[in-house]
Amino acid sequence: MEHLPYELDFMHKYNLHKWLGLLIEDDDIKFISQMYGVKFRELKKVDKLFLHNIEKFAGELANKVQVKPLEAPYRIAAIGDSISSDRQSWVKILNHLWKGTRTVIDCAISGDTTSDLIDRFYGTIMNQEFQWAVVFIGINDCRELDDGIHMTQISLDEYKRNMHYIMESLLKEGKKVINVTLPSVDNVRLKGQFPDNNWSYDRARIAQTNDFIRKLSKKSDIKLADLAKGIEAYGEDVLEQDGLHMNGQGQLILCKLLIMLLP
Repeated sequence: MEHLPYELDFMHKYNLHKWLGLLIEDDDIKFISQMYGVKFRELKKVDKLFLHNIEKFAGELANKVQVKPLEAPYRIAAIGDSISSDRQSWVKILNHLWKGTRTVIDCAISGDTTSDLIDRFYGTIMNQEFQWAVVFIGINDCRELDDGIHMTQISLDEYKRNMHYIMESLLKEGKKVINVTLPSVDNVRLKGQFPDNNWSYDRARIAQTNDFIRKLSKKSDIKLADLAKGIEAYGEDVLEQDGLHMNGQGQLILCKLLIMLLP
């Protein structure tokens, strides 16, 4: 597996086959193993662990929240990046908890910025059937090169323009929207995980982005899952060892926020 750019569990956890633009179903483990050039049983073992963790997280959630009765099933589009397109994310946890009464469809792709999202907006999102959209995007927009110039992937002004477009497009099509604020990033752990990329994050930029998300949501009468404040109130580490993605507790915080907002 030395030929893979990252460890196999990392590749599989964040569905990097989607990042490569390959049209493969997430549960087609045999094909994904062939694409990665690894033995099927090795990838199946990794996948089995993720499924076990989802069952555990969903069980923890079921003990703390009550699933609301529902007149008719509906679908929710998860619009975002790797924090959502994660085999242990809020998408998987809620689907396991709800067991088909409500369905979250994974329209997120690892590494996406808002500009990437707009590029594929009609090909991978608006061609889906859904009534609600959870928009959780922006952490990759905030990423910058730690080289003295600190150029970000997407400027704050461009991020704002892109988010206005995304919101207006969804609302115009009659979709109900929930915006999610961004979690913080641990630059020390990030550099340990990706030493060759020279990435870093500026806390001020993340804070400015979250302030904008809050103001946009209020102005457009859009529901807000303020994950950043939820994590702050929790008071403990909610990041994976790479310092970027959320661990199970972070995902559960988001699940609880969404359950309170969704019918």
